[in-house]
Amino acid sequence: MKSLPKSAVSTTTCSLGASGALIGFSLAWFLGLSAFQGWLMLLLASAVPMWISEWRRHGAKSLSVGNREHALVGVLVISLLFLGAMHLQVSFGGKGAGVSFFLLPVSLACIAMTSFAVAAPGALSNSVAEAGRALISLLQARRPPLQDLTGLLGWLVKALFLPLMLAWSFDWLSSVASAWERDPKLHWFFVIIALLYAVDTAFATIGYLSTSERIGGQIRSTDRTWIGWLSALVCYPPLSVLVLDTWLIYRGAESWVEWSSGSPLFSFLWGVGIISLTTIYVWATVAFGPRFSNLTHRGIITSGPYRWGKHPAYLAKNLSWWMISVPFVSEGGLIEAGAQCFALLGINAIYWVRALTEERHLRCDPTYVAYAQWISVNGAFARIGKFAARLSMATRT
Repeated sequence: MKSLPKSAVSTTTCSLGASGALIGFSLAWFLGLSAFQGWLMLLLASAVPMWISEWRRHGAKSLSVGNREHALVGVLVISLLFLGAMHLQVSFGGKGAGVSFFLLPVSLACIAMTSFAVAAPGALSNSVAEAGRALISLLQARRPPLQDLTGLLGWLVKALFLPLMLAWSFDWLSSVASAWERDPKLHWFFVIIALLYAVDTAFATIGYLSTSERIGGQIRSTDRTWIGWLSALVCYPPLSVLVLDTWLIYRGAESWVEWSSGSPLFSFLWGVGIISLTTIYVWATVAFGPRFSNLTHRGIITSGPYRWGKHPAYLAKNLSWWMISVPFVSEGGLIEAGAQCFALLGINAIYWVRALTEERHLRCDPTYVAYAQWISVNGAFARIGKFAARLSMATRT
């Protein structure tokens, strides 16, 4: 079997980003910075080392400057996309408490600043022009060129997810102090979880800001299937408010605390298990470096937890939800517990569909095909299967 394909993002880049996040947290705490200042420190301390590392790997690349008229149309399109996405968040009460219309100029300003910081001259203008040309083609009932359609869909992805990640990363970081006071016996658990998700959403924010060819993070393709988009969007506000938080609701997010309160040791071990799964989930995000993004192909990641499986983030996240919500425990008896388990299985099924659609999208890249073949032989589940087969044979002889 051929060797594991090289990851699109170097381990050095990811290590620098993770170290930067740790330094950012430490400086914010040591200097007594406000939540907003600490948030900016976290983003910059994580992003800048990764940008420099990837820029040194890929070097400057000259990009053509888009047509001015197309760029103007693109600015209008992008602004409307951001306005529309954030209007949905506000109208349907998205969970990202910081999402509001003031994030429109903040989001666009972040994109502009990071584009000028890590992109070749004209890169931002060219990307905006692609969106403009795609809209003009659609209005003229013509199919846009693939590059322009990719540009338009890429901006739509930014509009839908960047404001959310900006708000969530700030919310998680600002909740660290309050998490310490939530439960005297388990404050360590809530603080660690808040810090982990602050890192996760910070790296996601950086990913949506860093779609630059200069650092190799450009969007190569976007998913163009309705099932791919629907399965992804249903996991985020506002659709998650209508679906996951309504007809798939099963138990409160802290039910494990009450369930395990009778045994401090068991409660500690259960909390460590949740933290371990959450750490794997966050590690999977960090492994993307500055390239994290939903619904897009920006290079194949084969390092970190992706060396052991194709979907470590989804697997770890869904397993952690079983431990957090303990749906198999119910005062209403087996019928109610079964209904709760069935609801959580429904959420698991949505992520399974997401995994399948992402695999179908990425199979256009020969590197991913080679990676999938390597995982089928050398991945964690393959190794467990081989071990089980050897153990079964040994017990028979």
